[in-house]
Amino acid sequence: MRRLAAEAGTGSSTHPARALVMSEPPSIDANEITDKGYINQRAVLERRAALIEKLHADSPAPEVIVTTE
Repeated sequence: MRRLAAEAGTGSSTHPARALVMSEPPSIDANEITDKGYINQRAVLERRAALIEKLHADSPAPEVIVTTE
């Protein structure tokens, strides 16, 4: 993540500060992937709300990868 921020990022809004590796890929059956192969952001956010909470928590869970600068 640090390399991405250094090479491509122009500010804090353009590079990740936290990441979480999901054990389950996006699901076509749960409408997380469209017919054209795109990610359906709304479906992912609704279905994986608990993971989103972990990413944005004041004190992130141990499985959340946090960049330090």
